Amino acid sequence: MPLRTFTAVDGSTWNVWNVVPTLARDDRKLFLGLEMTEGWLCFEASTGGIKRRIVPVPEGWEGWSDGELESALGRASDVHRGPRVRESEESDAARAG
Repeated sequence: MPLRTFTAVDGSTWNVWNVVPTLARDDRKLFLGLEMTEGWLCFEASTGGIKRRIVPVPEGWEGWSDGELESALGRASDVHRGPRVRESEESDAARAG
């Protein structure tokens, strides 16, 4: 998994890497979403915990210039992390529903 770091024009520093999910079970595809099963490109700011992603991973991104990475960052979707639901809670909710 290659890791790139670049500094944007605004002075913020970003780490960029490709994520390749390991799917131990087929039902995890539903949790990730079918479009994400092949992986994504993750951008993470070095401060503030901000993350963005591009799905699917763009071909040849490892060789992009810092300007190309910053341009891609502008097109990337924000990542909003919510509380994860455990499988047992999902099963309980399905039975109660």
